[in-house]
Amino acid sequence: VTLVPVSSAYPPPSCKDAKPAANFTNERYYGLWYEIGKIQTAGGAFFEGDCVCTTIGVRADPSGKEGDAVVTNSCRKKTPQGKYMNATAKLIREQEPGKWQESFFPFAPTQSYTIISLGANYAVEYDCQDIFGLLNYCIHILSRTPTQDPALTRKLLNNALAMGLNTEQLDYKQTLQQGCW
Repeated sequence: VTLVPVSSAYPPPSCKDAKPAANFTNERYYGLWYEIGKIQTAGGAFFEGDCVCTTIGVRADPSGKEGDAVVTNSCRKKTPQGKYMNATAKLIREQEPGKWQESFFPFAPTQSYTIISLGANYAVEYDCQDIFGLLNYCIHILSRTPTQDPALTRKLLNNALAMGLNTEQLDYKQTLQQGCW
């Protein structure tokens, strides 16, 4: 008899059905956001792992349906003077205000994209994709300015953690914004 080790995580972690912020409107989310920090699995870090000076620009998608948006993720590689990188995605099929599917390429699988908290100067975004048993998710703490009161950042992060979104218990990483602007 051969014994095969089995992971202690059963059922395996999966994407959470995060509820969007109750006060969400598309107009309040449009505009430029600075990433203050994030919790991110390796899949999301494929593009963003070495990023500093990260911003997210959100605008209505004029070629899409009502509620569709275009999101441009921009950053510098490793240092504020590093190579400029960006990736543009579409937010499509808005199920309810603040909850979409995010699509980077027309025929690639989409991932959930939900704004779980939104204020005049802050937002928290949770995106997740579970394909073939591989879980990738990100929790992004965003601000309208390159800095944020650390007490507010802790509160936003704790609220996201209380929702059970960090299923793999990953560390929070502050995003370098100093020296970028």
